[in-house]
Amino acid sequence: MADHHCCGGSHSHCDEPSTTSKNDIDSSSSPQRISSDDVHKHFTSNDIENVNDESQTVSQLFDIAWSNQNDLQSPSADTTTDEYSSKLLHTIRLLESLEKRLASLELFSDNEHIDEVSTTNLRYLLLNAFLAWLFQTKRSKPSQRLVNVQHACDYYAKFLTMTKNYELHKYSIPKAPSNDDCEKTEPMSSRDVDMMKMAQDRASKIQGHLKRREEEESMRAFEEAMKHDATDEEAKRSFYLSKIRWWINTAMDDLVYLHDELRVLLQRQSIEPNTDEERHRRPGPPPSSRPFKPLVITRDMLQSKVFGTGYPSASTMTIDEFYESLARRGLAPTPEQAKEMAAGPKFPTASEMEKEEIARENLTEKDDSDMIKYLRSKDDFKDEHHRGEGNRHNRS
Repeated sequence: MADHHCCGGSHSHCDEPSTTSKNDIDSSSSPQRISSDDVHKHFTSNDIENVNDESQTVSQLFDIAWSNQNDLQSPSADTTTDEYSSKLLHTIRLLESLEKRLASLELFSDNEHIDEVSTTNLRYLLLNAFLAWLFQTKRSKPSQRLVNVQHACDYYAKFLTMTKNYELHKYSIPKAPSNDDCEKTEPMSSRDVDMMKMAQDRASKIQGHLKRREEEESMRAFEEAMKHDATDEEAKRSFYLSKIRWWINTAMDDLVYLHDELRVLLQRQSIEPNTDEERHRRPGPPPSSRPFKPLVITRDMLQSKVFGTGYPSASTMTIDEFYESLARRGLAPTPEQAKEMAAGPKFPTASEMEKEEIARENLTEKDDSDMIKYLRSKDDFKDEHHRGEGNRHNRS
C-alpha cells in the first residue's frame, strides 16, 4: 500500500488519557507532520520513552503506524533484512501504546451504530487488525512462535468482534483451539478426505485472493488520490469502510491458517520441552527407536507389478487348462462344439429333398386341408410380391 498521511488539516492533538477527551480527537488543528523515518530513528535511540511521548498526538502516531504498515505489507519489501524486523517491532510497540491510549479514551461502544462514529475515529478500528498481522508476520524462535500465533488470533478475534458489533459483517467468529481440543483430535484417514470439497475450497480461495488483490489495487489508487485532496469527507469515510471490510475478509482467511498452525504448535508443545534450554539439557541417552518400515507408494507398487520389477511371472495354469476353465464356466465352446462350428452349417441332401417332395404330393392328392391352405397362401404371396422386390438399398 502507498504511504498514507491522514493528518491533513482536520486531525486533532490527542494527549495522555488524563488530559484527552473523545471530542479532542475530532477537533480541527494543524499538527506538525512527522515522517516515519524520523520516528524510526527516534525509536532506535530510546523506544520506551518515545512511545509514550506526550508531544505526539494519537492521530500523529497512528499516521506513522499506518505508513509503517503499508511499507511492511508492500510486495517489494524485503522481509529477510534486519531493518524490516526492526521496523516491525517498532510498529508493534507503537500500536500497543496506542491501544492503551485509545482504550482510555473510550471512543467505541457496543451499543452505537457505525454511522455514529466520526470519520477520523473510524480508522482506529483497524488497530487490532494491524497488530494481528504484525504478530503473524513476526520472526521468532520456535519456542516463541506459539506466543506470537496466540497474540495474532486474539487480536484478529478482537477486531472481528468489534466490527461485528458495528454490523460491518455477519460472520461467525471461529474459536481458537486449546490444549483440550488438540488432545481430542483424531488423525484423519484417507477415506475421510473429500477431494471434491477440497477442490471447491481451493477454487474459492483462489477466487477470493484474486478479488482481494483487485480491491487492494483500487484502495492503493484511492489512497494516493486522497493525499492530493483530503477535503472530501465522504470519500475518506468510504475509503476507511472499504479498508475495514478488506481486513475483515483477510482476518477470516488468516484465522483458518493460524488455528491450524496453533494446533500443531500445541501438540508439539505437549510432546517436546518448552524451551530451547530444556531441549539442550535433556538428560540421558536418546530413546531407542524402532527401524522405520520402507515407505511404499501404492501407485508405484502397482506399476512395478504390471510394467517391470515385481511382476508375478510364475504361471498358474497352461493355455489348455485356461480354455477348459472357460468352457466349464460357459464362456467358451467345448471341443465338440468347436468341431461342429468348424464343419459349417448342414444342408439337406438330395434324398431328403426327394422324400419331402413325395410327401407333399401325397398330401396334395389326398386334398389335405393344411396343405391346400399352405399352397394357396404361397400363391397369394407370389402374386403380391413379384420376383426382384425387397431391399433395394444397395442396388444402383
